[in-house]
Amino acid sequence: MLTDNSNRWYLVSRCMGVLFAGILATGCASFKGYPYIDETGNHESPHPHVAEIGKSTPESLKEPIRVRNNKERARMERYIAEYISRDDVVTTIELSPYELIDCVALDKQPALRRPELRGHKLRFEPPSSPKDEPEEISSILLGDPVQADRLTTPKLEYGTRVKTCPEQTVPLRHLTMEILDNFETLEDFLRARPPHTLTGPTSSHQYAYSYIFVDNWGAQSTLNVWSPYTERSSEFSLSQIAVTRGSGDNKETVEAGWQKFRDLYGDYRPRLFIYFTPYNYGSGGCYNLTCGAFVQVNNSVYIGGGFTNISAHPHPSTAWEFTIRWQRHDETGDWWLKYGDTWVGYYPSSLFDNNGLRPRGSKASFYGEIIDDQPEGRHTRTDMGSGHFPGDGFGYAAYQRRIRTITTSNVWNIRPELSTSRTDANCYDIDMSSSSGSWERYFYFGGPGYNNHCQ
Repeated sequence: MLTDNSNRWYLVSRCMGVLFAGILATGCASFKGYPYIDETGNHESPHPHVAEIGKSTPESLKEPIRVRNNKERARMERYIAEYISRDDVVTTIELSPYELIDCVALDKQPALRRPELRGHKLRFEPPSSPKDEPEEISSILLGDPVQADRLTTPKLEYGTRVKTCPEQTVPLRHLTMEILDNFETLEDFLRARPPHTLTGPTSSHQYAYSYIFVDNWGAQSTLNVWSPYTERSSEFSLSQIAVTRGSGDNKETVEAGWQKFRDLYGDYRPRLFIYFTPYNYGSGGCYNLTCGAFVQVNNSVYIGGGFTNISAHPHPSTAWEFTIRWQRHDETGDWWLKYGDTWVGYYPSSLFDNNGLRPRGSKASFYGEIIDDQPEGRHTRTDMGSGHFPGDGFGYAAYQRRIRTITTSNVWNIRPELSTSRTDANCYDIDMSSSSGSWERYFYFGGPGYNNHCQ
């Protein structure tokens, strides 16, 4: 919460503006200092129609204000001012009245101003596709859980509801204090909060995940998209893949998937996201393109953008899904992102070191994750996945399928031998399977959080 007198006057003036906008009741709730509640659903019916969760409202952007003090606000405002030079913006696209996209000249994007990337020459040649290696499929494997016509790829709002940025530009979220107001410090905005731990059912981060320790040049999975209920705006729910190497403070990761996180995005729409850390989730890492690390070379994908379609109950229903891949370039060592059929861009190898991801990954993970802020001293009701446990199966539970890793010889490792883990199976769980068909290695995962057995 804001604590000094000048910041209280900031709140007063802000609420007066809200009053004139006719929404005093929600704008002035900032005085309470409580995180905003997800009103897209409730515990009995937490999966609204996509048309409802897609609505951006002034209220969703007004709550809450948590900047620590005026000094921190000044830091944030400088960061926004320096993030993109207005001279480098070719045009601005209005995705909604509350979300603008700046189309920034390709060679002027924030990553290229990063000290480690001074003099960096843009690379446009992605890594070559991994080789297919013949495999013997066990006769005991079952076929796919459902037919392919039940599976559909959602589109991003960007490029569907609005035009895309021009060639030789990249789309970046237009940063404003409306978003940064949701964080106490600039560091809180940039990094994955709070620090990652695996200490049991009271851990801030809760997981249900699969993993394999193996030297690799990347990983790929197809992720089923849902809109899980999140009890508080400061909590998120996601499904993602991650490639990791290093230990302790030198742990390095590249991560990608979908995430629902109101404080970061300003609404409750699940969105495409990426994340990286060079220092075990300390300083230096960030979501999406907010710290100028990821070099984007394709204008057709908006990282941080919402989806047009989302899986929904009741069963039977269409499963909306997309494929995501991280792959190390065998010559440059850059880590490239592939979304569907599109090579979007890369994290340059210079961001990593030889004990970390520069030469290879050593672990690939595939998982669901939520934040538990322990509201009212109990476990959160925030959903993971769809909010259903994995045993409920297709049409109810979220899944990842066609999970693969890439060997350091650039060959697909199909149906990798994955281990599984969960923070507390009473809250969220995971169920691993294999198919002889196109699902290959897959799992269902998720859960509702707080219940009779998850306190």
